[in-house]
Amino acid sequence: MPDTITMSDERWQQTGAYIREVFCATDHGHAGVMARAIAAGLPAIDAGPDTGKFLQMLVMLTGGRLVIEVGTLAGYSAIWMARGLGQGGRVITVEASAKHAEIARAEIDAAGVGNRVVIRQGKGGEVLPALRKELGAGKADLIFLDAERSEYLTVLDTVHALLRPGGVLAIDNALSAQRWVSDPYGPGEAIDTMDKVDRAIAADKRFISTVVPVGNGVLVGVKI
Repeated sequence: MPDTITMSDERWQQTGAYIREVFCATDHGHAGVMARAIAAGLPAIDAGPDTGKFLQMLVMLTGGRLVIEVGTLAGYSAIWMARGLGQGGRVITVEASAKHAEIARAEIDAAGVGNRVVIRQGKGGEVLPALRKELGAGKADLIFLDAERSEYLTVLDTVHALLRPGGVLAIDNALSAQRWVSDPYGPGEAIDTMDKVDRAIAADKRFISTVVPVGNGVLVGVKI
């Protein structure tokens, strides 16, 4: 056996498949959410079962009373998180598209968690400040961002205000969105948006943060 084992592209894919097979089983209806959504014309950009299971565990670890998600799509990740809530907990999920919100509502209800999930239609940059006024500061246990990446840093102060001390910020696609963030840049190539987000939050002294290499990478920041 070699002294070191490198992570090739093939091994990365095999590792992801292993994690999904061993740890990320869910019921048939939930597993079929994205297939139905894609058939209805939605983009194939769901968080995936490995990321979903990780989010469910984060919700449970935080106590899961109030979770806010930005980017509902078909409700796949909202279902994972709703199943991790504590008694009386709820997920408020924000979706800009009326069509996506309608499909998500049906899927969330069919999954048996409709009483735990509220869908708010609108863009995250508009809805999050409204939630800050409605809920007050320090009320959210976890905030999950999986929508328009260019908005993430503009809403970061609002996200920080909404989170309680010890609350968790999670951001999907932290390692790969338009490109794999650790790949070298070519001459004149613009810095990737997620690279900017990763570096800004890593430097933000209000959070203790890292990226967990599950799925396309999940940035996890704990509010100090």
